[in-house]
Amino acid sequence: MIPKEFHFIFGLKEQTAPLHMVHALAVKSCIAVNRPDSVVFHHHFEPYGPWWDWIRPHLTLEKARPPREIAGMPISSYAHQADVLRLEILMANGGVYADMDTLFVHPMPDELYTHPFVMAPQGHEGLCNALMMAEKGSRFAAAWLKDHVHCFQGGEPGSREWDNHSIFYPSLLARKMPDAIHIEPQKSFFHFLYTRAGIAAMFDRNEPLDSDVYSLHLWENCSWSRIQGLTPEVLRSEDTTYNLIARTFLPENDLPGL
Repeated sequence: MIPKEFHFIFGLKEQTAPLHMVHALAVKSCIAVNRPDSVVFHHHFEPYGPWWDWIRPHLTLEKARPPREIAGMPISSYAHQADVLRLEILMANGGVYADMDTLFVHPMPDELYTHPFVMAPQGHEGLCNALMMAEKGSRFAAAWLKDHVHCFQGGEPGSREWDNHSIFYPSLLARKMPDAIHIEPQKSFFHFLYTRAGIAAMFDRNEPLDSDVYSLHLWENCSWSRIQGLTPEVLRSEDTTYNLIARTFLPENDLPGL
């Protein structure tokens, strides 16, 4: 029911710095772990830099137009534009959407691709849209998009309004349409949360992961101070949860320009 096509969104705003290694490894880990039929990279401004040159040949590039409104309401935030765009992409194509601060760990089981729509919780807050799976023309995605007229509130980062449409509302909709969505355990997609303990578990400690952990979300809005200093040398020399997994996807040789 769900095609094995993976979708990433990046570059809705102009790029002023080279693509970071962590973002490149999101794509590389996706390819190595899940062996997708295709990986579609939706962008408005194309990334650049050595890490982009490394992954670009493995991608199908799709120029995206950031949505400026939803249900007649203006969308001013790039994050909110991406929230809407990912649902439109899944509606039109089906497949798997993942944020660029994802690290894939173990292959998603074939059974997950048989559901009409798949999400996992973000703690007790709701269902997280950082990784979603959907069949083409999903009833759940269609209802969610339509209901933005009620649930989209804009807001500032950290406010309840900021993620009402993207975290809280899909949880409410799932209770109304239980036959249209399968909810995975949080562990499957978001084993560690964005809390201080969760960030430390990924970047300070080495915590072995079970085979039913399919991906890690890095919560870069909370962890960027930890992420931005990561390099191949750091990944190879410090045995943390993230580094031990991510180093297996590094290129064998140094990239030109690094």
